[in-house]
Amino acid sequence: MRIARAASAACVFIASVATAPLVSGQTVEKAKVVIAVSGPPAQIYFLSVVLAKTLGYFDQAGVNVELQHFNAGSKALESVLGGSADFVAGAYENTVRMQAKGQSMQSVVLYGRYPQNVLGISKAQAANYKSPADLKGKTIGITGPGSATQTFLNLILANAGLQPSDVTTITIGAGPVAVAAMKRSGELYAISNLDLAITELTMAGDIVVAVDSRTAEGTRAVYGGEYASGCLYAPSAFLNRNPNTVQAIANAMVRTLKWMATATPDEIIAKVPADFYQHNKAVYRQALLNNLPSFSRDGLMPSEAPNNMLKAMVRFDPNIAKSDIDVSATYDNRFVEKALQGSK
Repeated sequence: MRIARAASAACVFIASVATAPLVSGQTVEKAKVVIAVSGPPAQIYFLSVVLAKTLGYFDQAGVNVELQHFNAGSKALESVLGGSADFVAGAYENTVRMQAKGQSMQSVVLYGRYPQNVLGISKAQAANYKSPADLKGKTIGITGPGSATQTFLNLILANAGLQPSDVTTITIGAGPVAVAAMKRSGELYAISNLDLAITELTMAGDIVVAVDSRTAEGTRAVYGGEYASGCLYAPSAFLNRNPNTVQAIANAMVRTLKWMATATPDEIIAKVPADFYQHNKAVYRQALLNNLPSFSRDGLMPSEAPNNMLKAMVRFDPNIAKSDIDVSATYDNRFVEKALQGSK
């Protein structure tokens, strides 16, 4: 294996049609762009993408963006591979998995600097849980096979000297379906998931948080350093064919991340659809507070993050370990760098 040095269905929101889209004086190649989002609309992990839509920043950048939401990252990726979507909003690690399969995909905007994954122990088992070593032989709910929540769980197991085969994983999805699965299932010892589900279950007393990657400290403890999480990625061929369109998307996302960095939680809540609250604004607000530090401030891929991620993945993924992975080919910072120059 070679680790290269880093170089640089569905709930649908439909945008109003943008006219005469321009990027730096050039017309975008594709005025209508579909982003396949790897989770439900209210999941905090995708907040910056949703806000770019609701704030009107995609429209103002000259692209008519449709967000198609799926309940698993694998389904969103299938949508792009099948040609019905252009970008995936999801885990950066999938660009590595696709390279190992011989398919080139690249991240162009990194919106998540911390993974936001959380391991929660069920209320019935929490008193007996002392450390990740206690997970051996247990049944744990994840969003889906090959997901970032499974990677997170596998790293926790590896750090405790365990193998992925030492636990049984069950796909429970994300959002309300994950909450329902945890509440109704007596067989789940723990859950590896994200917000809103984690905060809702925690506030209801259904789980106790054991491992938390919503902070810098928690991320370093599990992943061993800087990490790359949520991003917008697409097939390299699409990026090469549509550079002006990609630049427009990057411009909108960078503008959104800058807005998020200075907005108050209440200002952010005012810009998302009311049904995101799931009839409980207190849960949404707390989840927002728990996760705001995890969002990138500029959209750039940190220099050490791709190699740290790859080192983590090869610990338990034999397909990655035996592949000749070049992480410098899994992302392209140029679009964000140009957007940042234009935003000064």
